[in-house]
Amino acid sequence: MKYLLIFVISALLLLTWYTKTEILTEREIVNFYSTQLSYEQIEQMLSTQKKWDWLGYVFIPIFYLLKLSLVTLCIYVGILLLNIKSLSWSKVFGAVVVADMIFLIPALIKMVWFTFQADYTLEDVQYFLPGSMLNIFEPKQLEQWLIYPIQSVNIWELLFFIALAFGLKKYLDGDFSRSMGLVVSTYGVGLVVWIVFVTFLTLNFT
Repeated sequence: MKYLLIFVISALLLLTWYTKTEILTEREIVNFYSTQLSYEQIEQMLSTQKKWDWLGYVFIPIFYLLKLSLVTLCIYVGILLLNIKSLSWSKVFGAVVVADMIFLIPALIKMVWFTFQADYTLEDVQYFLPGSMLNIFEPKQLEQWLIYPIQSVNIWELLFFIALAFGLKKYLDGDFSRSMGLVVSTYGVGLVVWIVFVTFLTLNFT
């Protein structure tokens, strides 16, 4: 399992590095902020960003492991309430790690897509998620608080549910419907609470 974690974290670091150096270039940043800030302010922002850039890479594995732990916690609380003794924390965590690899696919698609795009903005990169419900809307015309909930409805979350349920079913007598019920009633509820929380923050701080 540790080798799989090392692989995924390395992939995330590489994707982040490529995005920062090849997609979200200084040119794109300057173009985006040119109508909002003075040239001196943009220069100062870029200078500060370069100075603390390394910190972003440090936090990637921390946030990733925190995310996996929170998802595992959601499911494990349900396991304790249902008294499912065949499932331990380590088994759930392992299933979560494997299922979460699904989210590398849209990240790779995004990287390839913008690598071959000649004209795009920071907002295009921010809102782009293949397989998301947000693609049927024009993000710039939506209320800011609506963007994250709509973007969260996507094929990758559905595939994550299915992959996680398959990963857990072997510990539940091979019963897929039971494992899917466990995932939906635990992680599913946690996901809804998280979306509501982020939406609340967006409404209050934008």
